[in-house]
Amino acid sequence: MANIMVTGATGLLGRAVMKALSASHTVTGTGFSRAAEGILRLDLTDADSTAAAVAEIAPQVIVHCAAERRPDVSAQNPDAAKALNLSATERLCKAAKACGAWLIYISTDYVFDGTQPPYSEDAAPNPVNFYGETKLMGEQAVTRLLPEAAILRLPILYGEVECLSESAVLVLIEQLLDYQKQGVDDWAVRRPTSTADIAQAIDGMIVRHLTGVAISGIYHFSAAETMTKHGMVVALAQILGKDSGHMIAQSSPADTARRPKDCTLSCKRLEALGLLNPRPFNLAVAEALAASTAALAEAGN
Repeated sequence: MANIMVTGATGLLGRAVMKALSASHTVTGTGFSRAAEGILRLDLTDADSTAAAVAEIAPQVIVHCAAERRPDVSAQNPDAAKALNLSATERLCKAAKACGAWLIYISTDYVFDGTQPPYSEDAAPNPVNFYGETKLMGEQAVTRLLPEAAILRLPILYGEVECLSESAVLVLIEQLLDYQKQGVDDWAVRRPTSTADIAQAIDGMIVRHLTGVAISGIYHFSAAETMTKHGMVVALAQILGKDSGHMIAQSSPADTARRPKDCTLSCKRLEALGLLNPRPFNLAVAEALAASTAALAEAGN
């Protein structure tokens, strides 16, 4: 059992990590805008508050899930994105170092430009949007300040949600239930991945670290199935028993911030540790939907 701090504990991934780790560890979750009972309200952009919180919790492990994860929002408000994805990460690393904590930094496949997949852990990053740039800056800060830390890059995520907009996968259900003809991206290739599966891998990384295995540097976790967003919405429609004929495949990108075409991750380092166990999309997303009935009801399903 370890004393663990999870940042971004109120978010999509953070909640799954909290659930997985709480089964066998003492876990303190921090959040800000959605902090409620049982979650420590912490503004990670405040240096003094961050240092004080880490010193008080005195964690052995920090899982840093908090981030501005939306590319379009990052492009529209670059200062805020950089403050959370870079500056807050630097402060957290310094606080971790002061108390001797080991850190897992959650990063993204968007550090790559999507032109030469699959990307190994040692492939050269080349982000095409500001979100990817800030997450790469965060990676570089972790490597510089905490060389024994682990960096875990992830693709597009889904899981149990409080509202569908939390997940770039499940938010597609809102379009599906609109029943109006509309275009859905059939250009960018993604590997939608379950937050519950990722949380189990993070738990495994921590267990190995605690038993003396050197877990440091860059790791990738991704599901195996390749899909576009159009493919995802068709699969979701089948699971929900809905018609998807009004979802029109769109062969060119339409997002405000530029996206890479195919950032498929090679996950050999976690596979070698026996920690790469993603479930098939239909199975894992059906579980996520079954746990998200309130969000589905709010969307009109």
